[in-house]
Amino acid sequence: MSTVWLGIGSNRERERYIRAGIHALHQEFASAAHPMAVSRVFESDAVGFSGRRFYNLVARVETSLSIRDVSAICKKIEREHGHSSNAARFSPRTLDIDMLMYDDIVCDSPVQLPRGEILENAFVLWPLAELAPTLRHPISGQTFAQHWQNYRGQQVLEPVEFQFENLPFLKIYSACTGNAPL
Repeated sequence: MSTVWLGIGSNRERERYIRAGIHALHQEFASAAHPMAVSRVFESDAVGFSGRRFYNLVARVETSLSIRDVSAICKKIEREHGHSSNAARFSPRTLDIDMLMYDDIVCDSPVQLPRGEILENAFVLWPLAELAPTLRHPISGQTFAQHWQNYRGQQVLEPVEFQFENLPFLKIYSACTGNAPL
């Protein structure tokens, strides 16, 4: 089984689409033996364009599927929830699901892994550092907690209260509990 880290975001009907995305990912990947884990939800300004604020979080799933197959599932879920594959890179999103890492694989195809925005965007790094503080970035070798502690970007994030659907194999992590499931 491989561990896959996903960045999830929405700035259009945010609550609806974050819940829908988590539900769809849960149906695809979660089981009693391999529960899905999610970080807290954070609110941030749009990056690269002027638009409504985003909700963002990071999820961890385990799978025996290939990188290509996981990517295809993520894109299918996006399309099913109103995200056009023709949308400009920096534009409003109903649901955006990006593969951040697949185990410790480093590659450029079929997707860039680890995804470059992990270390550039606070809305990816902070939730990842909370969910997996001791996990090491496959290129830098530093933990995500170290990367977050040393982050010097200008992005402002705010954790938000968010109620997830009650799903049987979903673990929600919080900084308040020392990275323990709620």
